[in-house]
Amino acid sequence: MDLTEIQKTILDSRIKGIPGSVEPFTLKEIKNKKWNILKEDMSMPIMVLKNDELNHNLQTFAEYLKKHHLSISPHGKTTMSPQLFSKQLDAGAWGITAGAINQIQVMYRYGVKKILLANQLLGRSHLKTIAHFINNDKDFSFYCFVDSIEQFENIKNNLENITLINPINLLPEIGALNGRTGIRSKENFLELVKEISNDKSNNFNFAGISSYEGIAAVAMKGSQAVHDFCSFMEDIISDISPDQFSHLKELIITAGGSTHFDIIGERFSKLDLSIPVRVLLRSGCYITHDHGSYFEALKLAEEDKNRQWDRFLQPALEIWSYVQSIPEKNLAFLTMGKRDVPYDSGLPKPLKRFRPGKGYLELGTAEIFSTNDQHSFVKLSNNHEWKVGDMICSGISHPCTAFDKWKFIPVVNDNYDVVDGILTFF
Repeated sequence: MDLTEIQKTILDSRIKGIPGSVEPFTLKEIKNKKWNILKEDMSMPIMVLKNDELNHNLQTFAEYLKKHHLSISPHGKTTMSPQLFSKQLDAGAWGITAGAINQIQVMYRYGVKKILLANQLLGRSHLKTIAHFINNDKDFSFYCFVDSIEQFENIKNNLENITLINPINLLPEIGALNGRTGIRSKENFLELVKEISNDKSNNFNFAGISSYEGIAAVAMKGSQAVHDFCSFMEDIISDISPDQFSHLKELIITAGGSTHFDIIGERFSKLDLSIPVRVLLRSGCYITHDHGSYFEALKLAEEDKNRQWDRFLQPALEIWSYVQSIPEKNLAFLTMGKRDVPYDSGLPKPLKRFRPGKGYLELGTAEIFSTNDQHSFVKLSNNHEWKVGDMICSGISHPCTAFDKWKFIPVVNDNYDVVDGILTFF
């Protein structure tokens, strides 16, 4: 990947977190600023990415994949940061997953050569874009979901007689009852596979099977629901005629979000077909993990002796803010809100308290129980010693809705020295 353009990006006071007292500078120069979060060198609130924890997660997940003979195309919509895509690819990722056409455009712009659209592709402008990327780069490979003959016809019609130098690799999607997209019946799935295989244009390739087990876990609750859904998928896969994939070097089976990926890996790595199977996970949140929903989900996986997840990820995202007001005895307000932190899957959790000139102090019992656009409501214990101006470090829940609130995120070491920065493109 070529990140030169990103490193040359100008940062100035229009960017959240950059002090208004500094002259514009390029991203690659940020380490020369010698900024430190605890010295209040940056404006707050400020979300930071912890470098050591990030690298730990990359290495830990890579080791897990290698041990269990799995592949990953991490979901790029989590971070939408080409710099982090590059780190994931360097750590062995098969490709990068997108959720929408604008995400594909960002990935392609910065040199991702293998992109999986974990969504339905259709529409004239979208097909023009994909055709342009394929026909202007012989090394570019594109994969996408398809869940109906109508969608397949839409793709063909919108190519408007364009001949592709590399085919669009189609991954028919199996869906969960009461879930999201995806085919609900074996008959309809096999009919779609047959339709794709019979196409004579050479613009398309039946490349494997796709799904998302997280919907099953949410809709039907728990790990057993994921196992049941895997059984449904396996029943469908067993009835696909070998003639429809005998020409392939491998058959891709892709699923695996950020909570039950180990079950997907365990189940589908045991499939015995006439050609090799690549079990392709699409987990996205592992790279930063969190202090909330994913922390709790993987903690359950670690404790479950029937699951193969035996690693430990470290939360790599934190947000620092000031105590701006204590208007009532046990009520404080922080200078961060819905514009700065996720709130869709749990609120931030206060972790540490720092007082400029004094150092770290006891946090006490503190709970964020609500947020407005620019404020967080904190319930404090009766004997709290918080003061206006204290700096509070909080952990977040749900990385996907944390990154999208920040165009620029400083990367820090354990002392909170700013050693780098990443840009996001949402």
